[in-house]
Amino acid sequence: MTEHTPETASSSIALAALESSGAGWWRILDTQTAWWSPQMYALFGLKPEDGLPTIEELYRLYHPDDANLAARSLMKLFNSDAPLSFRYRAVHPSGEVRQHLSWGRREPPDAEGRRWLVGMVMDITHHVDDEALIEGERAFRFVADHTSDMVVRMRVGTGLTYVSPASRAVLGYSPSEMVGKQPSEMVAADDVERIRALLGQRIARRETVSNEGYEYRGIHKDGHQVWLEANPRLVINGAGEMVEIVDVVRDISARKQAEAELHAARIEAEAASRAKSEFLANMSHELRTPLTSILGFSRLIGAGGGLSEGDRGYLDLIRSAGETLLTVVNDILDFSKLEAGALTLDPEPFSVAALGEGATALLREQADGKGLALTCEVAEDARLSGDVTRLRQVLLNLLSNAVKFTATGSVRLTLTTGEADGATVLVASVTDTGCGLDPTQIEQMFDRFTQADGSVSRKFGGTGLGLAISRRLMDIMGGEIGATSDGETGSTFWFRVPLERAETDQIVGVEQATQDLERPLRVLLAEDNPANRTLISALLGSMDVALDMVENGEEAVAAASVEAYDLILMDMQMPVLDGPSAARAIRARGDLTPIVALTANVLPEQIEQCRAAGMQGHVAKPIDPRALMAALSDYARPAQEKAAAA
Repeated sequence: MTEHTPETASSSIALAALESSGAGWWRILDTQTAWWSPQMYALFGLKPEDGLPTIEELYRLYHPDDANLAARSLMKLFNSDAPLSFRYRAVHPSGEVRQHLSWGRREPPDAEGRRWLVGMVMDITHHVDDEALIEGERAFRFVADHTSDMVVRMRVGTGLTYVSPASRAVLGYSPSEMVGKQPSEMVAADDVERIRALLGQRIARRETVSNEGYEYRGIHKDGHQVWLEANPRLVINGAGEMVEIVDVVRDISARKQAEAELHAARIEAEAASRAKSEFLANMSHELRTPLTSILGFSRLIGAGGGLSEGDRGYLDLIRSAGETLLTVVNDILDFSKLEAGALTLDPEPFSVAALGEGATALLREQADGKGLALTCEVAEDARLSGDVTRLRQVLLNLLSNAVKFTATGSVRLTLTTGEADGATVLVASVTDTGCGLDPTQIEQMFDRFTQADGSVSRKFGGTGLGLAISRRLMDIMGGEIGATSDGETGSTFWFRVPLERAETDQIVGVEQATQDLERPLRVLLAEDNPANRTLISALLGSMDVALDMVENGEEAVAAASVEAYDLILMDMQMPVLDGPSAARAIRARGDLTPIVALTANVLPEQIEQCRAAGMQGHVAKPIDPRALMAALSDYARPAQEKAAAA
């Protein structure tokens, strides 16, 4: 393509004037770039030696969002004699974006009949920035003047240079009263240095914007303090110096008041929760302590023989009433733990057959007394791993309900195992020949404090918590529980729960049977209740146990320092020195004698206190003779073994 240059002196003068102003000059002929002045190359970040770009290459020098605008503008120039100007963005090869203003027109045909487009381009980036600054300032003022938050600007060394009208509502000052002041004059003295330190950290990090605001107390015009939240934007110059702060300040007094009220309410709720826990713990302890004697001595008398048939019936009523009261206490405590999310699972290997046989054995006497046939059918004596205590609790609840509400006929427990979704599933069902339930009753019975109808509690007693606790336990284990009934010929209550196959042959017996000790034992009992001392002495009297008894923890520490014991049975709540303190004192001397808590304190946190004090085991009151026997077998060690361990 041949180069075309202006030929007249006036054109040369005009071109020189344009170039001195930084403008570039261009000509286009027949949609082809014909000529660029040297300044045109500079405007697009090119060099003259790069050669003239074609129209297509020129379009690629425009910002992608503006290329179509430039193409349409050139087409208008080709098709009209009217001059045209337009603005666009050019992208230099370096990636820098510049704002250009282009002006052009179509010249009359030359002697050869050709039509030329001529025009010029100016870089107006700085002018556009100025316009944007002015427009931005206008937008800033508009927003600041119409927001409920106080907007301020402050220049270093000058003070506040702008304050929005919201200052009247936030701090009680008019904008004119605040302009020229230092912000620290309206900040509580205790907060000034903290805010300065936070700003200093941001300046050091050259952090102009932060997602974290500052909370501080402002001083209202009338003198009272106002809680404010600020989120300043720092303007930092090229030297890293902060020159201005733009801040949006919000009154958060109402939020702070709400937070204070919420905090107070939380403290009150926590205090109420502690009071509830303490009440439940005390209630449990106070009920379990006399129940220990009621159930313990009734068992001893029943086992002793020599009673008339009528006296044995009276004794059975006493024991049944005591066990019912213990069930109520246990249900309330379990439900409280479930509501608080404090119940945790303790998996261990067990035998499915032992689980079923042990549960039915506990209800056998009650079923026989009503003339009911109580049976247990186990399809497979699988060895599984799970919280056997909680599984037994659910089974006993279903079985005891079935026995309680069945007048004649039978109660049958069926246990099966299967595979589902890669897990072994234990399925238990308890079928009775009672009166049956309708679907509405079945659904309601799994809600807390709910029974089949209002007459149930009057006729049979109970808290209405057993099935609700069973459902929650199944939820925790990942299982499900339900019931079916035709409403006439009985009901079937069932649960299914995923468990793991046991990887050990050491199976835990669900019910520990009483057995003889392998060797004589010397045991120390620390118990302040005389009736309980008599009961425990009677329970251990048939075994080969030499029993020493003391009435408080201080006496226990003294006795353990003189005699060598195979085991120490320690009550928790005693006068002078309590059980945990006594255990810590014994351990502090390096004494490794096993200590088992024998206590009515049965809440999880109370059991943890025992372990934290250095006790190895825990036996709950009322005392189950089998659990006491298991503790003697599991924890007692001869003196020579303790010496070797030390």
